Amino acid sequence: MAGSDNFSDSCAAAGRRGRLADSGMLAADAEQGMNEFELTGRTRTHVVELEQPRCTLHYAVVAAYLAMRDAAASAGIGLEAASSFRDFDRQLSIWNAKWRGERPLLDGAGGPLDAAALAEDERIAAILRWSALPGGSRHHWGSDIDVIDSSALPDGYRVQLVAEEYAPGGVFAELT
Repeated sequence: MAGSDNFSDSCAAAGRRGRLADSGMLAADAEQGMNEFELTGRTRTHVVELEQPRCTLHYAVVAAYLAMRDAAASAGIGLEAASSFRDFDRQLSIWNAKWRGERPLLDGAGGPLDAAALAEDERIAAILRWSALPGGSRHHWGSDIDVIDSSALPDGYRVQLVAEEYAPGGVFAELT
């Protein structure tokens, strides 16, 4: 396993923990009519792309999201989806980039970790703290949305979607 640089190898090292079938999600969402391809982000038949606001959502949550956005706007909050539907391949690219150290890898407190300094099982655990396995992300469903307050963004600010941004004193503290 030394030197592996992709999801398949890292998943094997983890003993395939975190698989969708092990998580209990299949039974719950099958009742809502989503098939295995929709649940795992391998198709887009259950989502719609919105132009304004720009995001991709499960068709059943569009009205609720737009109502929430409108209510936030009346309170002076520019609610926007920073991340919405994500297909399997996008989740795979996120996982692999974190595995290779090309994307930030964070500890439980949001502090940076050096991927190369971690044993493979430690690296897997660190990635799983903030990112789901490809095929197991709720973003695949189109109903998991990471939101920000665009009206609170300072010029040139790069959104990181970390806890400190939503904590008291954080740029998005009004959302919590």
